[in-house]
Amino acid sequence: KQFSIEKHFADTITRNYEAKVEALDFGSAELTAQKINNFVSDVTEGKIKDVVTEDTVKDTFSLMINAIYFTAKWWNAFDRSSSRNGTFHSSANKQKQIEYMNEKEVNRYYVEDEDMQALSLPYLDTSYAFNILLPRKRFALDELRMKLNGAAIRRVLSQLKSTYISISIPKMKIETTLKLKGALMAIGVTEMFSDSADLPGITRSSPLKVSSAVHKALIEVDEEGTTAAAATFSEMILVSGRLDWPKEIKADHPFIFILTKNNSPLFMGQFV
Repeated sequence: KQFSIEKHFADTITRNYEAKVEALDFGSAELTAQKINNFVSDVTEGKIKDVVTEDTVKDTFSLMINAIYFTAKWWNAFDRSSSRNGTFHSSANKQKQIEYMNEKEVNRYYVEDEDMQALSLPYLDTSYAFNILLPRKRFALDELRMKLNGAAIRRVLSQLKSTYISISIPKMKIETTLKLKGALMAIGVTEMFSDSADLPGITRSSPLKVSSAVHKALIEVDEEGTTAAAATFSEMILVSGRLDWPKEIKADHPFIFILTKNNSPLFMGQFV
């Protein structure tokens, strides 16, 4: 709280990133943690809570907080009455019962090769899509992940095409909290955490450094999606009297998911 934040810096952060910079009293750890958590809860509509604890902010000089929450409705909603419980094979020795969302014999964007099946499900704003990359081999997620550099992801997404298919994918809610200081330092971002940090333009007070960085992400996937008009469109693109057998994707083992905007990855994770 002894630091006075430069107005130009605060305005730039708010204008360009819809973020907030604020001087807080880290000596009052409980109140400061509560204030940070309330702010994150407000901007994520109550979906992300408890980003930091009292211990996180205790003896802290400055703290970077990043929270991601994405919510959108499907272009083609899943029918809740078609959802079923089933077994998910996390590993050869570990299974769990989860709920699957199902669609039979529909047209969706899909591609496959010798390593994976890829399914893309657009949202109402069709520039956004949820993409599933499912390894062909049941427990080959590590192998697939090693092959997925930026070029490989772009290649897969560029090859998606409307395909006659039956789908079974998990409903899921994944919430992750990461302390980023170690990861950032491992890739060479070290100076801002050191006593020799050079962070001009933030404050005119004593030299400033970053004590810690925390990232929290939440992604929820369920049947909620579209209006009746969009669901009707889903039916209209089907071809009646089809003679070809539908493809099938059943995501019952670990897979990678990628949230994209215009095929550019925004968020990437894995469901295990």
